[in-house]
Amino acid sequence: MQDNIVFVRVDDRLIHGQIVNSWLNVYRNIRHIICIDDFSSKDPFMQKMFQLLIPEDISVEIKSVNDSIDSLKSGLDKPTMIIVKSPMTIKTLIDADIDIDKFNIGGMGMSGKRRRFHQNISVDDEEKAIMLDLINKGVKIEIQVIPDQQCYDCEEILKND
Repeated sequence: MQDNIVFVRVDDRLIHGQIVNSWLNVYRNIRHIICIDDFSSKDPFMQKMFQLLIPEDISVEIKSVNDSIDSLKSGLDKPTMIIVKSPMTIKTLIDADIDIDKFNIGGMGMSGKRRRFHQNISVDDEEKAIMLDLINKGVKIEIQVIPDQQCYDCEEILKND
């Protein structure tokens, strides 16, 4: 994993206050959160809302995918959590040579062509293919909504799907 990337998560809600805070209690060294989403990066209201949902001592940036690639390549000054809406963004980061060897899936709701994949996680065929491709490249993918719940290996779920 790239220097100072502590935890990478897929959650289509991006920052969901209680859930992000529960992960911050596990990864107590995190001092910064980067949300990577093209739409939210242009929405000042959402940016302000995200900042209000986390502790004051943790900074938040909402960046477009392209801006985040540049930022991540130049390095991170603080231990950081990365949150994205979909595995496609993770693939884009990895294809841009951002070193991510593991990520967590915690929130992918039913929408569009998504079908139930595991418990409350839904994926479409493209997302499933991306996850399989990333696993085949050695990326570890875990499904765990909150730290108190059981952690599932996505590779095992894909084998049985």
